[in-house]
Amino acid sequence: MTDKAESIERRAEREPFGAEIELRRTRGMKYHVTVRDCSPEGCCINLVDRVGLDEVIWVKLPGLESLEAYVCWTKGFVAGLEFAKPLHPAVFQMLLQRNGGA
Repeated sequence: MTDKAESIERRAEREPFGAEIELRRTRGMKYHVTVRDCSPEGCCINLVDRVGLDEVIWVKLPGLESLEAYVCWTKGFVAGLEFAKPLHPAVFQMLLQRNGGA
């Protein structure tokens, strides 16, 4: 697979977010990955296995149900994800407070 990274106009600033989360791929494989940064619309993660552009995955952020997300870009073992439904601002602020963000 060739690495591709697209220039994406951000709707919100990303915040540092050093939590380990569970990622599940469509074919059912689960991995523990680290979130590098996060916004209400998506996050950037360190991977243990490469994912494909536009692949649908599910991420389990601390204290929340699994969220559907789409792979927007990849570069090596790092990927940018867009949540299918953005997080409510209050939920996002709670996540930041509990996981070392601003």
